[in-house]
Amino acid sequence: MLKLSISETSERFRTSFQEWLENNPVPHVKDDTSLDEFQQVGRNWQRSLSSGGWLGTHWPQEFGGRGLSLVEEAIVQEELVRVSAPQILGLFGLTMVGPVLIAHGNEIQKKRFLSKILSGDEIWCQGFSEPGAGSDLAAVKARAVPVDGGYELSGQKIWTSFAHVADWCFVLCRTADSARKHEGLSYLLVDMKSQGITTRPLQQISGDKEFNEVFFDSVFVPSENLVGKEGDGWKIAISTLMFERVVLTFARQLQSETALRELLARVDADTALTTKVDLARSIVDACATRALAYSHLMDYAKGAAPGPEGSLDKLLWSEAFQRLCKVALAFDGGDVALGEHGPENGADVHRYLYSRGRTIAAGTSEIQRGIIAERILGLPRLKHQLG
Repeated sequence: MLKLSISETSERFRTSFQEWLENNPVPHVKDDTSLDEFQQVGRNWQRSLSSGGWLGTHWPQEFGGRGLSLVEEAIVQEELVRVSAPQILGLFGLTMVGPVLIAHGNEIQKKRFLSKILSGDEIWCQGFSEPGAGSDLAAVKARAVPVDGGYELSGQKIWTSFAHVADWCFVLCRTADSARKHEGLSYLLVDMKSQGITTRPLQQISGDKEFNEVFFDSVFVPSENLVGKEGDGWKIAISTLMFERVVLTFARQLQSETALRELLARVDADTALTTKVDLARSIVDACATRALAYSHLMDYAKGAAPGPEGSLDKLLWSEAFQRLCKVALAFDGGDVALGEHGPENGADVHRYLYSRGRTIAAGTSEIQRGIIAERILGLPRLKHQLG
């Protein structure tokens, strides 16, 4: 696969991290590991990486980072995948909340939250989507009413990953009515241990219970947990999504390359020609996806902020990952009964079912194409009329 290499400084950084990994054994998580054990292993591994200074490397030094660029952040992700390290437990906090607080938070918020995000002592979830506001994020109805000392938050969020284990949630909510739905939104940091919060895990088609629906019933949120000003929510939410579609997508794309390498190792003389052709296409997809991400990362290394080009990364990766997972089923005979898979093909089926949601989460493929058309290509917005 392609490997990022843009300067001697970056390569010295890579070598230094490789040496650290050799001296710090990487934990391995089995497929049947319980959620409690997964969390403990994840927290310990993140704490170890953080103590070595390998997380948030693009954060300013005063906030616990190294003041480097997203290029070095990408190198860390590459090397973690190379040694088959488990997914970092606090990925939402590291890739979205931290950068957003650095850009939009006040000094008290930065001091309070950033160090615990790096260490994994506090895990975050994302309170954006609602039953009636998924891809149309500006339609959120969860409302925060001003009260003495803060806000009273009521409403429902859904598809909230790891909400049942998270310590904090960053919530987009409505603090004022407006004729324009993008206005009147605010961005709150909510303690998940607050009174009035109910979390209900949702079982997915893959059998996992990663997603949740979360109910806020008159939850008190102190005023100091408002990020920016009232009404800044939409601007800050977009900033959050830009980081998600660039940094988080890059991490996930590398994980999907691991799946591709596993499939290539299974190719033998009996593998059908059509399957080999499909795998060749997946290799092209992986190289194209990583090359596109690299081009954006090099722009960021020169000082550019993540923007709508992240939709290109997210669209290309999620569609390619879904195709790859379908190819994997061919190794199991191509006719797997999804509800009756055994241990020999269970991983392939599980990954395929998981991949079905990747073109929905973080903005559907249709939404990504709309962003690309309007904000990158400059095409006019189409207005549809019924009848």
